[in-house]
Amino acid sequence: MKSRISAIVVLLILPFLLLAQRQDVDSIRNLNPEEFYLKLHSENNPVLIDSRTVDDFSKERIHGAILAESKADLISFTDTLDRETPLFLYCEYNQRSPAACSLLIEKGFSNVYNLEGGLIQWRALEYETDRKRIKKKRKAP
Repeated sequence: MKSRISAIVVLLILPFLLLAQRQDVDSIRNLNPEEFYLKLHSENNPVLIDSRTVDDFSKERIHGAILAESKADLISFTDTLDRETPLFLYCEYNQRSPAACSLLIEKGFSNVYNLEGGLIQWRALEYETDRKRIKKKRKAP
């Protein structure tokens, strides 16, 4: 009788444990600037994605970042990447990048990292940025 009850309890609890484990794997990994910097520089072939506007990106960015201003840009750019590629995302105030991270996780990417506090926190802790101005391309008429 006790073994039946134990088996039933295990069968009832097991799905919740598996669900919790799956959510942990598929959740956004928020890293503070130090963790973000160290993880970014320890990965093989990481991709750094700036989810801010083109105006902000053209003035300043983390060195090596690629701009993905819109959802369409992000989808288009990441369609060619292996789903195991380490992706590091940031925005200005940590408002846009979490949504971009969620989209990438939904697309099946498993190594998605978000800069907690955004570029504001990155700058506050005096991590280096690239301030070389980039000329914006004009749209075709």
